[in-house]
Amino acid sequence: MWFMWVSGVSCALWVVALGWTMANHMGLVQGGTPAPSSPAIALIEPQPVTAAADDGKLQVVSLGDSLARGTGDATGKGYVGVAAELMKARAGEREVSVTNLGVNGFTSSQLSEQIKRADVQAAIQQADVLLISIGGNDLFRGGETLAQLDLAKVKELETEYNQRLKSLLTEIRELNPSANVYLIGLYNPFNGQKNSEITNGIVRDWNYQLSVTAADVPKTVIVPTYDLFQLRVQDYLAADLFHPNAEGYKRIGERLGAIVVWEG
Repeated sequence: MWFMWVSGVSCALWVVALGWTMANHMGLVQGGTPAPSSPAIALIEPQPVTAAADDGKLQVVSLGDSLARGTGDATGKGYVGVAAELMKARAGEREVSVTNLGVNGFTSSQLSEQIKRADVQAAIQQADVLLISIGGNDLFRGGETLAQLDLAKVKELETEYNQRLKSLLTEIRELNPSANVYLIGLYNPFNGQKNSEITNGIVRDWNYQLSVTAADVPKTVIVPTYDLFQLRVQDYLAADLFHPNAEGYKRIGERLGAIVVWEG
């Protein structure tokens, strides 16, 4: 009876493990639906993260929030996919491999925790190009901050964010001294709504302060997006009126892809 009981438990554990492995392989656990990819651009889901030895590929690592993930883009590309395609056009025969570690809802404090993980650090160390989108959730907080328009509170959030950003960029630079880092600036999804003159000023100031912070960290480039959405913001937003739609991401990705450079 003891032998039969142990055998039964072992069989059950094997079945559960097999089901988990198949689900994870198919993108049904943690990763969701994989973004479309071309034969030349391998899109790697965020879990598990495995940083392979240098195999000659152009390694692109994306960090940050839902914009890094491409939330709102029905095509699944996001700005990372668009930029990667443009990078491939300039990379010749060199394969472009993208590891997207973006997480919906991430703030700078959550990203700070994520990059303490050994697997994430390994991915950062292997990167030739690092793309980062972080700060939108620190400021907007689901629209709560700008709805209340407490300018003193906004300034407090801005100061806290820039302190964390400086620490983040410094730690990333220590992990990888050679890769260029591209930090995506904020656009104002609330432009054209009530008090838009004030909210536009808040976003512009936020972008200015993050550019000052980034200027102290070598090989860090700010990628502006405010102007891309400024005049026709509604045309470039998804149904949630917050995230970019496919066209909005395309505009960000094209700007990013045009300026990205890498060593070797």
